[in-house]
Amino acid sequence: MGMYRDEDDLQLLAELAGVLDTSVTAAGLTPGTFVVLRHLASREQPEQVTAVAESLRANPEEVAELCGRLVDDELARAGAGGVAASHAGRALSADVEDAANEAMREYVLNRPHTATVYGLVAAMQTGRFTVVDLLEFLAEGPSDEATPADGL
Repeated sequence: MGMYRDEDDLQLLAELAGVLDTSVTAAGLTPGTFVVLRHLASREQPEQVTAVAESLRANPEEVAELCGRLVDDELARAGAGGVAASHAGRALSADVEDAANEAMREYVLNRPHTATVYGLVAAMQTGRFTVVDLLEFLAEGPSDEATPADGL
């Protein structure tokens, strides 16, 4: 991922983050609830809120609040073993990710093409640059001071 780093690249990634946010909000989620739901959906077993927060390098109180919203919306359930994505939550997480990957591909294809854009298009078409990569890249941020949870 270290190759996408000049100003134009960062601008493109910021725009792709906007494309992702649009897919997320269209599904009735916030960026924060989506990140937490994606995490829960990737787990087989329920997980304690503190463990979720640690994995996401996020504030446990914020994660607890986001989990509470997911539970209220029946996208997750909470029990003695922790929080787990519900069947509906897993389905929604997968749908949002598919929609966002598709939207990102379309966005990049319709953009003026720089070398980076060509590289991204090629990577997206082979499934090598997806929502997962975008989230990881955005979490790294342009500087080392930012934490991934800052934007939740």
